[in-house]
Amino acid sequence: MNYNKQKGVGLVEVLVALLLLAIAVLGFAALQLKAVDASLEASKQVIGLTIARDLAERMRANPQAVRDGNYNVGALTIPTEDVATTAGDAASIAEQDLNNAAVQAKNNGMNLSIADCPTGNTRQCIYVAWEETTLAGSQGVESCIKDGVYIKGSHCLFLEAY
Repeated sequence: MNYNKQKGVGLVEVLVALLLLAIAVLGFAALQLKAVDASLEASKQVIGLTIARDLAERMRANPQAVRDGNYNVGALTIPTEDVATTAGDAASIAEQDLNNAAVQAKNNGMNLSIADCPTGNTRQCIYVAWEETTLAGSQGVESCIKDGVYIKGSHCLFLEAY
């Protein structure tokens, strides 16, 4: 046998193996980045749902204000001063609830709106949005959901309340 013809073949095999290993590591790194993004989105969804559920429970505790339409306000604005929590009539309690929810949302980089549900019934829904999705302005909740379907690329959720 002539071993001189085999010179350098081992090096080529090692280089090919390193190339395959590099491709596998890059695929794994891309998968990890996607998993981190999905985890952050899930975290935002949990926080948004918690804020919406809290407001829905406050609405349930104040049925007179729900009947009077005090919670049907559209996009919530952030109060410019501290929210005082005091007992009062149904309308003032509703205002406190809405202000508290708006502050909670702002502190988590989110925004809120209360509007009619996309299901076509007479119920109200609490919409929560984050990142670039905003519920204020000309589009309103249609920047989140339109014709009962979430808009592709939007970062939001809604909870049917009353």
